[in-house]
Amino acid sequence: MRPLSSLGELQPLTDGEVSLRRPAVEDAATLLAGTHDPLVREFMQAVFPHPDLASAERWLATVPPRLWEDDVAAYFSVVLDGGRAAGWAELVDMRPEEGVAEASIWLLPEARSLRIAASALRLVCRFGFEQLQLRRIDAYAAADNMPIQVVGAYIGFRRAGFRPRLFRNSRNHALRDAVYATVVPEDLC
Repeated sequence: MRPLSSLGELQPLTDGEVSLRRPAVEDAATLLAGTHDPLVREFMQAVFPHPDLASAERWLATVPPRLWEDDVAAYFSVVLDGGRAAGWAELVDMRPEEGVAEASIWLLPEARSLRIAASALRLVCRFGFEQLQLRRIDAYAAADNMPIQVVGAYIGFRRAGFRPRLFRNSRNHALRDAVYATVVPEDLC
């Protein structure tokens, strides 16, 4: 696996309609809204609500760049039609010795559609395979989060297992059953 810190300046990744770029302080309103969105908090793990815009700005200025430089996580803002950020995509839980990382995305309500979610997830996976030379990308979803399971299957993720009480939501920290899926480069579509 190629280290994130070795990539230098990253150009936005795009499929013509959806783009991923490194997060910037000007994405703070999107981050603030996402960390307070009920569905994001229900179906994402480790989402902590920022109390205000200044907190989101500070987090964006410090945490994503540090984790990128430390080869720990690749965070991206999801941008529609060159406009403002409408969501988040990430590769986390990087395991260089295995060539594996975990992907996840969230979108604000106005951007939630199969097309946009599939594009964002596909772009983050392409980045992982092409830039980081990953051999596999994993994803976990709450068993009752059917929309993201459909998105994953649509772009090539294959269900690989079921994990009882693995998924802890960010809303009330309840443990829920999780579906585990994986994709390899040749299956990404």
